[in-house]
Amino acid sequence: MQNPDSLEIGDLVRLSGGYDFEPEWLAGAESVRGSVVAFVPGQNESPAAVVKLDEPLSYKNLTGSILVLELRYANTNWGKTQTVQVELCDFMPEQISWRTRRKGQWAESHATCNRIAA
Repeated sequence: MQNPDSLEIGDLVRLSGGYDFEPEWLAGAESVRGSVVAFVPGQNESPAAVVKLDEPLSYKNLTGSILVLELRYANTNWGKTQTVQVELCDFMPEQISWRTRRKGQWAESHATCNRIAA
């Protein structure tokens, strides 16, 4: 039986926060919002969530609309609220092992991902 709190394709999410008080990756915004469009193999047992942002995000030398979210802590599952690592991409990641897939720009290690109502 699937956990009713687990994250699914089509869910809307809001990403905010980070390790620093004013996270550089958010470029002054309080949060960014998008929809879960896929799951790809992650670094650990849980898959990584792929989120298409409502608006493109620019960080360092990259502007993209795709985020790959990895659960920050081992032995956790996707739920309503999670701490995640954020990778910004200007491409859709492949459905292959994290070790061998093309990577985007690492952006944050301690963001908060909240599932939100449509």
